[in-house]
Amino acid sequence: MNTYTIIIFAENRPGVLYRIADLFLRRKINIESLTVSETENAGISRFTIVVKVDQIVIEKTVKQLYRIIEVVKVFETVDEELVFKEVALIKVSTKNSDQRKQVNDTASLCGAIISYIGVDFLTVEKTGSEEDINSLYELLRTFGIREFVRSGRIALLKGDKKIGGKFNLKEEEK
Repeated sequence: MNTYTIIIFAENRPGVLYRIADLFLRRKINIESLTVSETENAGISRFTIVVKVDQIVIEKTVKQLYRIIEVVKVFETVDEELVFKEVALIKVSTKNSDQRKQVNDTASLCGAIISYIGVDFLTVEKTGSEEDINSLYELLRTFGIREFVRSGRIALLKGDKKIGGKFNLKEEEK
């Protein structure tokens, strides 16, 4: 099994996310990460979905995604072709000023920042790969993690190739 990032451009309409997620459910494919955002094109959303499947399954899935009426374009890629990141927020307990300094030093060493200071906790913000975030999480776990949240993957192709662009919506959408 390989990790694939599927990038889908679709019309921004109610129910599109459901139809896309339902396709993965029917094929019994677990979605590892899902991020949806607006694009530079009005009325078009970008879905970035990470799955672990084999080549045959990904090819069949991409073909089926095109059957969803609102789907405009689909790309499947492997990690080597992408620049990708996630964002995580980690709320870490700090009982005293010495622990605050230790958490701050650990965060700095890992390229993270302190984004909020509470009475007895610090909120650490880390942008990076899944591995970078997992490593920081493990280092901070000894202090006591109160809350942890991470985004899904966001990704762009390496090099000059652009997968976005102008998409033509149906006339009634313009």
